[in-house]
Amino acid sequence: MEPLKLKEHDKVSLESLSENLKGFLSTCRLLKNGYMEPPKYLGLGWKNDTILQASYYIGASWLVENESAIVVTPKMGNIDFVEMFITALAVDSDPEVNYFSRCYGIEFDAPKIIVEKNLCQVTPLILLHYVTLLEKLVKRGLKKGYVNQEDNLNSKIRGRIYVPAHVQQNVCTQRENRAYCRFQEYTEDIPENRLLKKALYFAYRGICSYKSFDKYRVELQSRLNRLFAAFINVSSDIEIYQVARVSHNKLFRHYSEAIHVAKMLLRHFDNSIRNVDREESYETAPFWIDMARLFELYTYSKLNEKYPDQIEFQKKGRTGTCDYLKIAKGNSAERLILDAKYKPYYENDEIGWEDIQEISGYARDKKILAELGWFKNGELNVQDVPPCVVIYPEYGEVNDTFGENLLDNAEVVSDYTNFYKIAVKVPRLQ
Repeated sequence: MEPLKLKEHDKVSLESLSENLKGFLSTCRLLKNGYMEPPKYLGLGWKNDTILQASYYIGASWLVENESAIVVTPKMGNIDFVEMFITALAVDSDPEVNYFSRCYGIEFDAPKIIVEKNLCQVTPLILLHYVTLLEKLVKRGLKKGYVNQEDNLNSKIRGRIYVPAHVQQNVCTQRENRAYCRFQEYTEDIPENRLLKKALYFAYRGICSYKSFDKYRVELQSRLNRLFAAFINVSSDIEIYQVARVSHNKLFRHYSEAIHVAKMLLRHFDNSIRNVDREESYETAPFWIDMARLFELYTYSKLNEKYPDQIEFQKKGRTGTCDYLKIAKGNSAERLILDAKYKPYYENDEIGWEDIQEISGYARDKKILAELGWFKNGELNVQDVPPCVVIYPEYGEVNDTFGENLLDNAEVVSDYTNFYKIAVKVPRLQ
């Protein structure tokens, strides 16, 4: 059956659907997802009793398994996802890279869905995420461990003599100068690192094969070559049944996310490197990409690049979690509350009332104001309202959106005190 095709935030009338799908959705509980929870049915929900509306998730999901699927595509067409992924992953700190893991998901155990070829953005996403995680892991150094080894040694004994093999290979053949030994060796060539290196081969093959990487291939191949150099003493010889048993050590917490994504990468290609050479298939496991969270990370990377050490990400207050704070540091005296809203229509319209309410709550949250430094002589400065900025996406050539001071290029939101909005250009394929 042809899947239900929508764009982000599109509405669809229940009456326009097939009888089977209408009957299913009429009785289906389309609940709102909690913060950062995997979406059910790509976030499809009821606008009213007869109208359904898509959310800000894109991807493919089953409504009725093996019968009816839903496919949601971006509202802003022709987005250069590879550039968005590379930019979003450019921040060199663990919390943001790990946050990226919660921006997408794949349901490997569900039946595959037939989709349009250009929708399958999940493969470049996994590949780039894995390369970034591995780079951060390598900077800290590869984990070492003791590995059981066997060898027929010449004129020395190491560990213990393994009698059955020693008798068969040396005693029976009168090789009196040899001893077949079992011993432990402290090495980087441990199962965890073998798994990571095997997944690295898959990442290299994919980046070399897919056309979507053409523009960035030279840079990415250079990054991959550096990773292979770090794993030069590690084998990639690990069986599929061993992969499931590889776990992480609490002393090496940075391994946890890399191993998780490595397993996901291998499973995505069914553990066969021959599958990597195929350009995106028309069939894909159900997956979702949270465009709002991806835009948050993309914007954070841009802000952090322009205002280093001045941007704090995902600051928790009593009223919620604010996307960014711009703190006064160095030559900059700007102190701003900023929130990213993946709503392209803000280019022409004023800011939605619900967003005004949310950000106004942050501007009165004492915990957030303390982080912002909104105090004088140890007391809260209640005379002035902190400047609040809404950041929204806009098509166009990617350029330097932010000036020396962020508010230099911001547009005033009328009817509200100290409220501004500023567009961040989203990269687009030529």
